[in-house]
Amino acid sequence: MPEFLRLAAPLDALETFLAAVPDSVPVTETIETHAALGRVLAEDMYAPHPLPEFARASVDGYAVRARDTFGASESLPAYLNLVGEISMGTSAHFKLEAGQCALIHTGGMLPEGADAVVMLEYTQRLEDVVEIYRPAAEGENVLRVGEDVQAGQLVLSRDTSTTGRNWWMYGLRVDSFAGRQKAPRRSNLYG
Repeated sequence: MPEFLRLAAPLDALETFLAAVPDSVPVTETIETHAALGRVLAEDMYAPHPLPEFARASVDGYAVRARDTFGASESLPAYLNLVGEISMGTSAHFKLEAGQCALIHTGGMLPEGADAVVMLEYTQRLEDVVEIYRPAAEGENVLRVGEDVQAGQLVLSRDTSTTGRNWWMYGLRVDSFAGRQKAPRRSNLYG
């Protein structure tokens, strides 16, 4: 009966394997980020700036100065003057003063002077005045500058494959980086 399995001696198998691996060193090139999918990073990638770059609302609501809402309740709401609206993708061109608030949408940039956001569910709008039914703590419902990624922070390590899982780096607006094609690596099998 013929044999179904032929095994090679370990050194012969290693020699066959190494003969199939190219000897050349992978070429490193700087490429545009949009062309990076399926590549391998040739060097560490550091964040060029913080993410987010500005304090922004994590909910729809009203940007406020937290101290203006202290003690607010349903039976004794805080009354704040509505001075503007901030949509996502736009910057606030005004500063909140004492007793003021601004309608803000999720992702909107907090105006200068604001340090918290009260969710819409805890408010009622009466034309140009807003009733606040719950106090807000400083930083409540706010994503602070650099909360996700700090400027200069290592975000992707050398030899990382650029896949869909790490494609969030587009949020860092990195225009290009040093990468190389995927290539097999030869390691020292003998220590």
